[in-house]
Amino acid sequence: MFGSSSWALAILDRGTLTHVIVRGEGARELVPLPGLHARALAQYAQTLGVAAVIAIERSVIGQLAQDIESALRFEQDLVEQGLVALRALKKHAGRGVWSEPPLLDVLPAPSYEPVQRTFDLLIPDRSALLAYVIDDDHTRIHASIIAVKDDGDIARAATHRAIADLVPEATFARDWQKQYKRVLTAVEDRFAKPSLALFLERATLQRILTGPGDQLPRELNAKTVIIDPAPTWLLGLLGGATVAAMAGRAATAIAGMLPQRTRDAAASLANRARDAIKDSGAHPFALLGFDPIELWSRIKHYYRP
Repeated sequence: MFGSSSWALAILDRGTLTHVIVRGEGARELVPLPGLHARALAQYAQTLGVAAVIAIERSVIGQLAQDIESALRFEQDLVEQGLVALRALKKHAGRGVWSEPPLLDVLPAPSYEPVQRTFDLLIPDRSALLAYVIDDDHTRIHASIIAVKDDGDIARAATHRAIADLVPEATFARDWQKQYKRVLTAVEDRFAKPSLALFLERATLQRILTGPGDQLPRELNAKTVIIDPAPTWLLGLLGGATVAAMAGRAATAIAGMLPQRTRDAAASLANRARDAIKDSGAHPFALLGFDPIELWSRIKHYYRP
């Protein structure tokens, strides 16, 4: 996409453009919309200088509100409410709602129960989750989150400021690869024992988001990313990604020397093995019905730093 992070909303009345609203700017003068297919919307985004465009028919807005409001309940948390909204939007995708990137066509909209069950399976209750992104010059923390899971929900959330009196920001950022254990101790003292913690620098994060599928294992091997503690299921996924990447590079070299029939048989066997793992429930995302890591690999080309 483009350097801009803005997005535009185009409102149509029976196919005729009536309003264009750009995030952070408000309404703009109408610029002709060349069409509603993917290429036309991509061209329109470029013309407007935005990263994404959502086009919606005026008549669908009321229907969307009705669909969403009728499915919302007071006891639902934000994740469940978000899934309600996503399912309503997907129902109208290509029939009153169009987007570029076409994420509504790609993103799955599972029911809330498998999402909650997967979360409970992978993250224990009464534990803390941490993620830290450090500025590349090691002068400060670029972003941080400390979240505590209790009774199946994120019960508390904070940033590094909540423990800055125990671990000063400048001290940590200057030598974070050695200082991160002080953060873990402080979080355990003030919140809960960490069950998953991620530490990396901003440039490393950008490489992982935009790089090849095995970029995270590469960064882990180079010790530019620290995941500590790391649950067993995550270690299994990362180990599998590393093996798959190495096998993939080796297989590419070897495949050229093998007959096509042999290559096809090997590919079929690998696919059956992968499906068997998912069907058996051994895969950590089996309950979801989709693999978030695989999903990210399909949509990350829409992302640009």
